[in-house]
Amino acid sequence: MTSPNLAAPHVLAAQNQKEVTVNDAVSALDLAMTATLDVDCTAGGTVAVSVLQAQRHVRLLLTGAPGAAFVLRLPDVPRILAIANGTGQIVTVDNATGAAVNVPAGAQVLVHASGSGVSAIGAAAVAPEPEVAQIYDFGMTAFAAPDANAVLGKVSLPRAVTLAADLVGSRGHVDTAPAADFVISITVNGLEVGTATVGTDGAVVFAATGSAPVDLLAGDVVRFVAPAVADAAIAGIALTLAGEVA
Repeated sequence: MTSPNLAAPHVLAAQNQKEVTVNDAVSALDLAMTATLDVDCTAGGTVAVSVLQAQRHVRLLLTGAPGAAFVLRLPDVPRILAIANGTGQIVTVDNATGAAVNVPAGAQVLVHASGSGVSAIGAAAVAPEPEVAQIYDFGMTAFAAPDANAVLGKVSLPRAVTLAADLVGSRGHVDTAPAADFVISITVNGLEVGTATVGTDGAVVFAATGSAPVDLLAGDVVRFVAPAVADAAIAGIALTLAGEVA
């Protein structure tokens, strides 16, 4: 005979070598309270946990890289289990009976499986907080009308930074608009990676070479260079490039 849920062996009344059965039962309880089972979920779909696996482990660590959300199917055994979702997909934990619990990627949830399905114990599963981008904006100012090909500003970067495609998010302002479109070249180590065009209405339009993100490395030198033709009208230029720490 065995216990009703964990199938730990019982000692019979007239049994010889009772210590063997007692030791087996203690081992079964020890595993049921402490052991972790790695469950490979790479195949996706419905991943089944066997009766013995559920009885002899308290924590199921889901591993692998399934291509989509999948199902973890528990056996019909009353059990409290910790489900640690180490995959990159959401998993639905059920036992083919009644309710189910969704566990987000990267989360760990304590569940109870019973004849009425699977339910979460305590607070509902919460996905990990999304990573917050570290902002790193920088720029230049030039108050007087610049000479032709003048370097309006220079920045030596202390860390790797990424500028968005077409320098989206960057901003510019002039106190006095130019007489003609004024195109400022943005260079990295002497090579142009983008432009900031100041229109006769004072509006500033940014563009990146190839309309792609610009990846800058620690130690790169960024320069803002005036066009080859001077414009005596423009004054009070300020540019700020919107970047994120790479």
